[in-house]
Amino acid sequence: MKHSITFSSQLTLKEIIQALDDHGRGYLAVNRPEGTFWGMITERAIRNYILNINPRKELSDLIDDKISFATVDMPQSQIDNLLTTGAGACLPVLDREGKLVKILDGKSYKKTQKPNPVVIMAGGLGSRLGELTHSVPKPMLPMGHKPILHIILDSLIDYGFANFYFCVNYKAEVIREYFGDGKAFGVTIHYIQEKESLGTAGALSLIEEKFEDPFILMNGDLITTLNFDSLLSFHQERNSQATMCVHEYNQRLPYGVVHTRKGKILDLEEKPFHTYFVNAGIYVLNPHLKNRIPYNQFYDITSLFQEMIAQKAEPNAYIINEFWVDIGQLSEYEATREVFVDFGI
Repeated sequence: MKHSITFSSQLTLKEIIQALDDHGRGYLAVNRPEGTFWGMITERAIRNYILNINPRKELSDLIDDKISFATVDMPQSQIDNLLTTGAGACLPVLDREGKLVKILDGKSYKKTQKPNPVVIMAGGLGSRLGELTHSVPKPMLPMGHKPILHIILDSLIDYGFANFYFCVNYKAEVIREYFGDGKAFGVTIHYIQEKESLGTAGALSLIEEKFEDPFILMNGDLITTLNFDSLLSFHQERNSQATMCVHEYNQRLPYGVVHTRKGKILDLEEKPFHTYFVNAGIYVLNPHLKNRIPYNQFYDITSLFQEMIAQKAEPNAYIINEFWVDIGQLSEYEATREVFVDFGI
């Protein structure tokens, strides 16, 4: 059947990706060798599997075997409810023997969408990437078959976000021509044009719309498998005004460290290993904070957090345990792009 594949020990990751590409819907049904339905594989699962791959992972880990499904004798009202509340992009329909009969496309049904706006900073020069950003802005650099910003948008759409603001400056026309008003992606995209660089938060002051819900602010040059549902839940459960995503960064010093006091050696530490939490460039902010951004002035988001710390407002840190990379250096871009190219995604 179209949109399905039979799992076997001989199946390879590239064959699964090819089947996903051939079907072109972003999902793939998986049957057991005896013909009964097993579960679904999605593009998101493939992306997360590749970016978080380790030697102990099995291809079967890609299969979501807890996905909602319908049966041929299920009332239509119940099917409609599954499609609109919990089935995601698709709903498998099984016969009484547990075999796949068809797949209903959830995109044709009205889904509950998150009210939270998403603001993506996509106006940077990307000067550290040299000639690569001579004709395109950094968020539009290719990462496999898609530019970085498209991958970010896909991930956010998967989590139900539908109202986007792209803050643009350098080569803004490239981004506008590619994404348009967002209708082709099933979302709404507004463009906030910076006449000059306004830092990582200054463009927020140019958004005229009043936000009613906490909003996501993030850089447009990140690749991550972050669970945005968990991030929003963390922000709400902590009753936080502002949440910054952080990622663990490890660094080993290339030299032995000598600890001294008043000229005397207290201890020797050979090439110590230090762990830090670094700013991951993804934030959740409550609506009123948008009003604290000075109008049309250069202003970094870290200044807002520093002000809140000084005022004892206690912003929170959310630790990203999933894959995360900031495409800031040429080496980081090339290494991440190579992963996408190698696996044909």
